[in-house]
Amino acid sequence: MSEKYKHLTLSERITIEAGLKAIKSLQDIALEINKSPRTVSYEIKTHLIRKENQRFRFSNVSKTNCQRHQRYPFTCDGCAFKSSCLSDFFTYEAKQANQAYQHVLKTSRQGINLSATEYVYLDGIVKKGIKNGQSLEHIKATHPDLPISVRSLYRYIDQDLLSIKTFDLRRKVRFKKRKKTTKTKIKTHIEGRQFMDYLTYCAKHPQTFTIQMDTVHGAKSDRFYILTLILIEFHFFYAFVIPKHTGAVTRAFKWLYQQLGHDDFKRLMPVILTDRGTEFSDSEELEFNDAHERRTYVFYCDPLASYQKGAIESIHRLLRYVFPKGKSLDFLTQDKLNVFINCINSYKLRSNQFLTAYHMMKTHFGKDILDKLKVKAIDPDSIHLTPNLVK
Repeated sequence: MSEKYKHLTLSERITIEAGLKAIKSLQDIALEINKSPRTVSYEIKTHLIRKENQRFRFSNVSKTNCQRHQRYPFTCDGCAFKSSCLSDFFTYEAKQANQAYQHVLKTSRQGINLSATEYVYLDGIVKKGIKNGQSLEHIKATHPDLPISVRSLYRYIDQDLLSIKTFDLRRKVRFKKRKKTTKTKIKTHIEGRQFMDYLTYCAKHPQTFTIQMDTVHGAKSDRFYILTLILIEFHFFYAFVIPKHTGAVTRAFKWLYQQLGHDDFKRLMPVILTDRGTEFSDSEELEFNDAHERRTYVFYCDPLASYQKGAIESIHRLLRYVFPKGKSLDFLTQDKLNVFINCINSYKLRSNQFLTAYHMMKTHFGKDILDKLKVKAIDPDSIHLTPNLVK
């Protein structure tokens, strides 16, 4: 970009001051610093320094207003009548002008760059969304007309400029100290189904979808827990309330297989990646139907490597907003859990480019498969990620 369209520097202001003292014309000074005459004129007039003239007190003549101060050069530099003038003196000093410019440049960027109406609207939308357990990214994606970006929302909250405070934002990143892994004997059902086998399978079948599977527990005394599934390509979430006894996961899969049918089940769940929990140990029952036809492939993460199924761990963070750790899940029914499922699949995530999982599933698989699972789209503003959702 040409220097003509940049802010004045200290050296250019010194050139202006020297030009005024040398009685140069406005055009000559402007050419010397490669700026327009109007810029130079505005600079001088903006940063004029007034010094009061006390000479009128020693004469019978009142103080005058010199016309020289109304147009270029604006200052008294080079004036032939300066020694006898009764008007106030005006001068231009480059260093003082540059300090004033730096102060304005800094302070003009402070505070909120919003009108009163915009501020009230923004504060109301953000306050309502955070109260319902929504993230700032989801709020902004749902209300693209908000006059600021997500980053500015975080900054306004950090600066205590909105009703929402920093402690109202529930996402706090904490890292636990990693545990040292120990070599253990590979169990029979895991042979040929380890994480490296999963990576090899994905390399040979690059366009295959993957379902990550896990469980979420409440109180230790609970009789039920939640089986969670997520299609990682679309972040589509599904879950079951299942009892704590052997074969519960297998029965959940049989129900899902009956609901979807053989073809849709294979389309939706061609590969499953889970941990090495005992509830998932019956791999063949998960992989084959009653007629011993293969319907999916099951693979297992390495021990103490939950990051290998990071997508479902991320969804668990949202799930814990509604089902806190240590709180009983025995009150939970599948109908109540379906309300949460609909919320998550209508939640706008950055990883989905702020498109909902419901929309992406409907586009790729069609609405029929969503109807079979009883998954519905809901209004993004009605999403409520707090324990009150399932009460």
